[in-house]
Amino acid sequence: MTHGRISLPDTDYLYPTAVAANGSQVFGALYSDAWSGVVAVDRQGSITRIRAFANPNEDQISAAFDGRWLVWEESHSLTDFSDWDIRAWDSATGQVIDLAAAPRVGGATVPGPFVIPVVSQGRAAWVQANQSGQGELHLYALAERQDRVLSAERPVPPVLFWRSKVVWAERDMPDGGHLSMADAVTGEQLAVPEPLASIRSIASLAASDDLVAWTEDHHTVSVWRVGEPKAEQIFAAGKDDGVDWVTIAGGVVEWEGLKAPMAADLRSRSVAPLTEGNGFAYTNGEALVLEKPFGPLVKNGDEHHLSLNHFEPDVVDATSLPPLPGCPS
Repeated sequence: MTHGRISLPDTDYLYPTAVAANGSQVFGALYSDAWSGVVAVDRQGSITRIRAFANPNEDQISAAFDGRWLVWEESHSLTDFSDWDIRAWDSATGQVIDLAAAPRVGGATVPGPFVIPVVSQGRAAWVQANQSGQGELHLYALAERQDRVLSAERPVPPVLFWRSKVVWAERDMPDGGHLSMADAVTGEQLAVPEPLASIRSIASLAASDDLVAWTEDHHTVSVWRVGEPKAEQIFAAGKDDGVDWVTIAGGVVEWEGLKAPMAADLRSRSVAPLTEGNGFAYTNGEALVLEKPFGPLVKNGDEHHLSLNHFEPDVVDATSLPPLPGCPS
């Protein structure tokens, strides 16, 4: 698989948020007059309906897929991000299970960290608020339906799986923070290796087997290759740009800039935009998905309802990409 576009009917509006590592499917929120909800879409445009939205004008998702399990956070308000559920779909059986719901006190949801789940080898992890509004890191064994809390009070996003471990951020008072790590099967707390242990602020973090990339300040991008003694800063944004949602595919590090999704090719030491103008990019293993909205903006209801653009994602095998041209010295 080198590349391919997933096409949908013009009346369907897809917001993809996850991709299979082999590029065979994308997953996201589908909105149409006939049906709206969470879907899987294959390379031929065939749609598998996973779960319908109760309120298509408000419901939206963020998701992750590990080859069998799709895990997603389902937000139920465009303005109140404390109202959410976390669910999982077993692609082997077609069953959807509920993993967690926003805590409530006196009927009202408890504000807390923005919940974005991750999944790997049948285990999901996320940071959420507890009843007192403090952060709580959950590790959930999906087949066994077993949930455990690995850390309470100080956890904050991001959280990710790295090799056989789960890594997350913890907030240190009065300011700053650090990374923590545990075995993803047993939950045993582990020592974080240097130079990651020295990071005191983390805004976004990504990892492959041999590479870790992050931004501490929404302005710079740093990387560390496992086995090397030091991290390296590979990008600093200009005053009119920024860095968010760092990801990795192959030898390419991606992030969301203010103007376009960006990529740093570690083979040629080059940085370039991935799309012309506004767009989105996300990864899983070697699969890289590029999205750019096109067509007229469609208003769905009143000002509190979703505004929809049409997306047709391009799926790319990052290992097949030629190196970006080297930057002039």
